[in-house]
Amino acid sequence: MDTVIRAGRRAAAACLLIVLLAPVAADAQGGAAPPTPLNQGPMTVERVKSGFLVAPDFKVTEFDSRVSELAGGYAGWLSDQTFFVGGGGYWLANRSRDREMAYGGLVLGWFAGADRRIGFGAKGLIGGGRATLVSSFGDIFDDDHDVRRLEVGPRGPSVLLPPPIDVNVRVRDDFFVAEPEATVVVGLARHFRLTAGAGYRLIGGARGLRTRLQGATGSVALQIGGG
Repeated sequence: MDTVIRAGRRAAAACLLIVLLAPVAADAQGGAAPPTPLNQGPMTVERVKSGFLVAPDFKVTEFDSRVSELAGGYAGWLSDQTFFVGGGGYWLANRSRDREMAYGGLVLGWFAGADRRIGFGAKGLIGGGRATLVSSFGDIFDDDHDVRRLEVGPRGPSVLLPPPIDVNVRVRDDFFVAEPEATVVVGLARHFRLTAGAGYRLIGGARGLRTRLQGATGSVALQIGGG
């Protein structure tokens, strides 16, 4: 009887030993499973590209019902090659004594893909300017109140007949301008980009001249710098 009990104990111990050693044998044959990586991809570090930008700009525009040219440009800070803040100014290239216009102001812009071969964006100018045009007296002063106000001198008002409405006069006036524009950016080199844009010049003020001053614009500029 004791012999049977001892044989059973030996068999149970052998079974337990086989159960405990089975995973170790499997690992030895198949190799240990690799640990799960904490990061699936490499870390990427990029420098923020910002810097001062200057851009000579040439515009073709409708001015006084004629196709005219504007020369000028803008300059400022381009942050991360995306957001632009600066100032700009333009003047009529083919101006004369009876036909002049100049304006300037704050320029804000946004660009996408400025560091690539082809990108796009939008910018706008908000500011003021001054223009000179020849117009008839009736187009500028269209009521008796304006005539009487002009006739007030240092000795008080005088009774005068108003001039004929078909008399031409040279008018110089200040105005408010807002000029939004959509642009396409073409990368030429590391710090040089060519832009082409289309927009519209909106005019406020300039009594009697507003419709003659505002109009569509097309522009070509060379951006230099910007990070």
